[in-house]
Amino acid sequence: MENSTKNKLAALASHTLFLTCIGAVMLFRSSSGNYFEKLKNSIFLTAYSDERKTEELTALKNKIEEISGVKNAAVLTENEVLEAMEGALAKKDILLSIKSVEIPSLIKIYPGSLNYENFGRIASLIENMHGIKAVDSGGNAVKKLFVFASDFQKAIRFITALLLLSAFGAALSASSSMKYLSEKFRFLSERAVPPGDILLKYASELFLIPLASLIISMLILLAFYQTNRGGIMFFLTPGEILLMLALSSLPSASRLVKSA
Repeated sequence: MENSTKNKLAALASHTLFLTCIGAVMLFRSSSGNYFEKLKNSIFLTAYSDERKTEELTALKNKIEEISGVKNAAVLTENEVLEAMEGALAKKDILLSIKSVEIPSLIKIYPGSLNYENFGRIASLIENMHGIKAVDSGGNAVKKLFVFASDFQKAIRFITALLLLSAFGAALSASSSMKYLSEKFRFLSERAVPPGDILLKYASELFLIPLASLIISMLILLAFYQTNRGGIMFFLTPGEILLMLALSSLPSASRLVKSA
């Protein structure tokens, strides 16, 4: 195999690896971020109240939302209350058939951050509020969720750092793979060949290699996405794809600058 063909294949492979690493970082960040949001939304306090009027419950909700550390609160409808109580107490039709049973009003409170000490502080403040009969903080199960969330955040940072290091190493390799072009550029420029003519001569290598590597990396990422897709994974956005297109030309551009 000719050196020229070997150089082109090496450049294509290194560019593809570089762009695949960049795409993997974007996919991982968006997917892990989406999962973390779902995890955050599964952690909440439940406040029980005997207030019945909408105005009173709304006022109570607004008062709760004024507490530092509270992201938002929501008053549950009667059907939502029955669904929340169904698993622990009885079926909805049984509850409704017992006329003497008074269904309490429920307010869900979501914390602004996943800090267990702050979560407990919010629970204590709400429990002492007028109109609140009790507060359910989820007990040990929720405490374990906080520990898991903390470990998950650390894992995200660690994996992201590894992927970025891989992308950086692949970028250096991609730039190095284009060294043969910079040598050709320098050779021709030393012989007074106009820069425009040099660019036209090697336009296919300058632009087709990055473009082909982008297409290959997108196919690799799409295959990975298709085999792992679910409620928490999203594919790259148009903006992220455009960013990858811009990054694909960096190794070639760096070589052009060095040979100038």
